Amino acid sequence: MSLVPFSVDLDTIIPPNPDRINQFQDGQIYKLASLFLQVRDTIKPIILRKVTPISFEILEGYFEYCAAMRAQEIDNQFTAIQAYIAPPKIEAAILEQYKFIGSLPIPNISSVLINSVEIPKQVNNDKVTGENTQNLTQIEEAIAIRLEQKLTAVIEKTIEDCINTSLQVIMGQVTKQLDAHLADFRQSLSLVPIHQVFDAKPQTIQAVSELETVKISKTDKATKSKTTTKSASKVTTKPKTESTKTAAKNKDIDNNDSKTAQVLNDFNTLNIADLESKLKQSAKGNIKFARPIHEQRSQQLFTSIDDVISRVKGLAEKTMQRIVSSW
Repeated sequence: MSLVPFSVDLDTIIPPNPDRINQFQDGQIYKLASLFLQVRDTIKPIILRKVTPISFEILEGYFEYCAAMRAQEIDNQFTAIQAYIAPPKIEAAILEQYKFIGSLPIPNISSVLINSVEIPKQVNNDKVTGENTQNLTQIEEAIAIRLEQKLTAVIEKTIEDCINTSLQVIMGQVTKQLDAHLADFRQSLSLVPIHQVFDAKPQTIQAVSELETVKISKTDKATKSKTTTKSASKVTTKPKTESTKTAAKNKDIDNNDSKTAQVLNDFNTLNIADLESKLKQSAKGNIKFARPIHEQRSQQLFTSIDDVISRVKGLAEKTMQRIVSSW
């Protein structure tokens, strides 16, 4: 039967009797612990006896065990030691081999212990006393608790890492969706003309105010024209006739009339389709003025009906009179 060394957790090894370890010098223990940490392992296996499925007892290698425990105190990542698990049938032969090697004239720390080790001829677990059984049960429970604590710490760290990774993935997906929605919203805003964002009512009030200003100006002009006409009537009656026609002509489109104000407001706000529908009421041919009206008001809103006539090519005053009448 061949022996194979195992890496055994230090927490599963039952601490030996203090008399077994007090004989070692602290400096020697520290020196060997430092060598263990340099290699991150032990090169000489100790001999263990299995007491329970999860606990072991030291048969040989007390000094190495003490050094390994000191190494764990220095660095908690050092948690295991190389060991042979001695089968009961050849346990005596294994210890006798260690005793023989220790008796040779070669300095060996373990030779000090071999002489003091009583080699049992046969191990019989059925004859363990009740007191020893109770002690082993307590030791086994303590080892189980320490192993459970280590396992719990590993599981908690693994779960925490998984949660952090999942949160990062979710936040990345949410951020991408928000960026996509924001880009769509910005694109939709860019498609809306700026002049349609503002309320049309303040523009209408401004247009009416400008119409009143134009009316006052025209009234002053009409007064001056009347005076001039009276003066000219002393010479000839022809200017009086033209002045009468002009007054009648201007009377057909009253810029201060509510209907005229509504036409002006619609010219500034309606889309092309609605403009065509409205213009068609006066004459089918007036539909052609819808697009020029839309193009002119996109550059600058109309301030009066006269402003519409002057800026829309082909739109005569008589045509505008018919449009206003049928609006």
